[in-house]
Amino acid sequence: MRTFTAILRRTIAALCLALAPLLARAATLVEAELVCPLDGETFKTTIAVPDTPINFHLDLKPTGETVAPWPLVKCPSSGFVMYKRDFSEDELARLRPFVRSAEYRALSEAHTNYYLSARLRAHLGAPPAHLAYVLLQATWEAKSRVQYEAYAAEALETFNRVLAAPVPNVKEWTNAQFVAGELERRLGRFADARRRFLSLAGHEEVKEGTFRTMLQLQLRLIEAKDTASHPIPR
Repeated sequence: MRTFTAILRRTIAALCLALAPLLARAATLVEAELVCPLDGETFKTTIAVPDTPINFHLDLKPTGETVAPWPLVKCPSSGFVMYKRDFSEDELARLRPFVRSAEYRALSEAHTNYYLSARLRAHLGAPPAHLAYVLLQATWEAKSRVQYEAYAAEALETFNRVLAAPVPNVKEWTNAQFVAGELERRLGRFADARRRFLSLAGHEEVKEGTFRTMLQLQLRLIEAKDTASHPIPR
């Protein structure tokens, strides 16, 4: 099982530790023919190909002319979300009964692809640090405020579980705290968000630079009772 450090280094930490020079990619959409690994169904769909640079919001959502989160392909018949390129035979054997269940069918009709991928990963026993970031991505594609709040609350609960365990890397711990505080603010839990950000103010990583700027912005937004999405200051 991958550790908190290994997972977040490529996700949250990679996005937050050097925000000024960060570049991500926008998407050009192309048609492709794919095979569903779960049942062998062949189908045509549209996939994204990297293109131009963008920036980020406080919840790490890319902003600009881009597709965010990166689109996941869903098999038409089974509803299985292909959240990675290769699945082992053991993984597919464990996933098939779940995907064919009434529970997953109901989830497939009501939820976004990233949320479904989180449920699939959880079924395989993915660690909380991994699930937290996938659930965060699910908030980016929420189709309503009600759905956003449900996804954000679940993501926040998962981030808090991650933060309750010993974390070997202080900067990655700080990144996760900032995401959790952002989710609290977006959910209107202003007292919790303010308490979290004030507790971070004395940390070495937050005394200057981008984290300091983000902290000051968050406190202003909390004071204004603002639950909207905002870009990270440059």
